[in-house]
Formats: sequence, structure tokens, C-alpha cells
Amino acid sequence: MQPFVRTEIGKPEQWLIEAGAAIGLNFSVFIHETTNQFRDHVLNRHGDPAIHGTATVINEDFSRIPSIIQKPDMAIIGVKRKGATYIVYVKTESNVTYLYFEQILNSRRNKALRGSTFYKVTRPLLLNEVLKNISRNDKTDLKEAKIFTRGKS
Repeated sequence: MQPFVRTEIGKPEQWLIEAGAAIGLNFSVFIHETTNQFRDHVLNRHGDPAIHGTATVINEDFSRIPSIIQKPDMAIIGVKRKGATYIVYVKTESNVTYLYFEQILNSRRNKALRGSTFYKVTRPLLLNEVLKNISRNDKTDLKEAKIFTRGKS
């Protein structure tokens, strides 16, 4: 078993700090991060070409994460699943829609927006398709989530 390794991506952008403040969250003290467990999960769950075909997440896709969180087409803040709260970032590039999920970790010792999962759909998605895609498992609650598009709510 590998030791737990965190990789810091950086501080939240101003648009995210403002969006968080609009719903009562102070993201100014948080950092974006991923872990080796996140990377392993994504490759194990979404990285098999035999299952996912052209939607397979490959190593090069991870380098897109900083641009996805800096300038998403859409961010859905406050998604709830199994007692945890998430931000879902959506970005479409070259007719591929990337969905990147961060768990909001807000404890005394840990103020992080930690990568949870990452996958892609091989076509642009409309808002209703994004919402259906992230809530299809009936374990995800969007009732309190707020949607921000290109820096606007």
C-alpha cells in the first residue's frame, strides 16, 4: 500500500471565493489539492479503454485540472453525497466535457478542496444533462447546490 501523498494545485480563484461567500462559505483560506488515492481512483474507475472508449481518462487529462478549476464553464457548489459536500466543475474543450469533483474539507486542521473524481463525456453537455449526470445514482443531493456559470450565479 502506498503512503498517502497530497499535491497542492493552488489557492482558489477570486470568482470561487466570491461564489463561496455568496452561499456562506469562506474559500479564501482553502487550497486545491489532489492525492495519489484520487489519481488511482480515477484511473481505476474511468481509465479503462475497453469500458470507456474515447471517454477514457488518460494521464494527460490530469494536466487539465488547473485550467478546469481556474476557468470552468460551470461550477456547482454545495452538492451533497453521503454526508460530504462537493464542488463540481464542468468545462468543455474540443467537444469533450470534463467533470471534476472536489470535496470541501473544512475542519480545524484541514481546509482543502480535495479532488474526489474526474471523468469526461465525449460531447458538450447542456445544464440539465450535467445535473442528470452528477445525480444519476440517487445518492447525490442537489437541493442546496448553487450553479455558477462563467463567474455568474
